[in-house]
Amino acid sequence: MAIRNCIVFLLLAFVARNTLCQNITPFFTAADYQQNFNPLEYLDVYYNLSSQHSDFNKWSLVELKALIEKLPNGSGRLLEIGSGGVISRLISAAHNFTQITVCDRSEKVLDEVRAFVANNSTFDWSSTFRFVADLHGEPDSAKMETQLRGAIKDIRKCDVTQADLFAPSTAEVPAVDLVLSAFTLEYATQTVADFSTALQRITDRFIKPGGAIILIVSLEETYWHINNNTFHTLFIKKSHVEAALKAAGLEDLDVREFNLQSHQPVSLTENAVVSTPVPTCERCDYDAAGVLIAKGVKRMRQIKIPA
Repeated sequence: MAIRNCIVFLLLAFVARNTLCQNITPFFTAADYQQNFNPLEYLDVYYNLSSQHSDFNKWSLVELKALIEKLPNGSGRLLEIGSGGVISRLISAAHNFTQITVCDRSEKVLDEVRAFVANNSTFDWSSTFRFVADLHGEPDSAKMETQLRGAIKDIRKCDVTQADLFAPSTAEVPAVDLVLSAFTLEYATQTVADFSTALQRITDRFIKPGGAIILIVSLEETYWHINNNTFHTLFIKKSHVEAALKAAGLEDLDVREFNLQSHQPVSLTENAVVSTPVPTCERCDYDAAGVLIAKGVKRMRQIKIPA
């Protein structure tokens, strides 16, 4: 009887959760995002290294370092599209990329990045900087903080759903050696075709020949939730992302994956830190199967030599 009651309870809980999720209309538009997305809440829940997501965060920082070190043009200009206020993704890059532009469609996010650059953010990144400094064999994590603050040269609004990423601004943004974009294209687009089109535009307009893009994408997710707000995610598979990268003319693909259900990496770089599965986050929810980190290099232009 006890076993039967337990099974009934679990089934009822499952049905209740799915009914709740079906009745939620996720926020989608830029206006929704601007009004309802709180970057400090987001950072506290998802990017605190002592949070339930520490395994994924540490894994992603290790993988980002490894991918950046393998880039053919591993220095120069970097454009981050869709910051979310998560400056940790830029720590390893700032070693070599000294001209960084950060963009997002939310002014709240841009204000948080500006606060970090001005050294008056209320979010404590110190443990993250110490972790990345250890990866680099750098004993002084404060040095890496100063390095990143100095590397961020431009902070501006952008929207990947627009044909012109930075419209209505007419200020020139030069092509870069590396584009970094995390949890952005799948959060802003409604179809796999839209995702592919946005990636193609970014590749054509902003990546130099021989330059690269690093994408971080939620796989097979339809929504993500934080506190009282639920946000849209495009359901996209690993095969869709790989096809979009190839269609955009990107080569030398390097794809790595983390399983969010087991909290274990599918591929693991040497020295990545992964502990045991962790409990469900009480202040957040999502239905993603995993996260993919992918690197692709833009083809060099072919120079035709007259016969």
